[in-house]
Amino acid sequence: MKQTVFALAFVAIAFASCKNQTEAPVVEETTTTETVTEQAAPVVNTNAELVGTWTQPNGAKPELLQGFELKADSTLVAVEDPAMMFTKWKVVDNTLVFESEVVNNDPSTAKVSIFKFEIVDGKTLKLDVDGVIEEFTKQ
Repeated sequence: MKQTVFALAFVAIAFASCKNQTEAPVVEETTTTETVTEQAAPVVNTNAELVGTWTQPNGAKPELLQGFELKADSTLVAVEDPAMMFTKWKVVDNTLVFESEVVNNDPSTAKVSIFKFEIVDGKTLKLDVDGVIEEFTKQ
């Protein structure tokens, strides 16, 4: 009997201690996000600027022009330059990438050359070819 009275007293004390408790106020925090608009540099469509025929005088016969034609469909055609075997082109970051076709689906026969480039006044293309700057003029 003592145990029952003791248990009832304990429960009564527990209820009494919870009676005057209030809940902590709920505070809603709102976060505001500001959109900062920076003036962006003018967007230049490098691929569109590169499309066209780019030539330079032939080293052996300066009266002849040699070079390449970069087409909008990403194909590449040599202009009076039998040594050029590339057939595709693309721009990756700040480089111009020339690719050759894979012969017989053998990846080891593919050739890729990567050139840093600069377009000056939309008419001159400067390619860094192994540390030598080659200049081509747009036709």
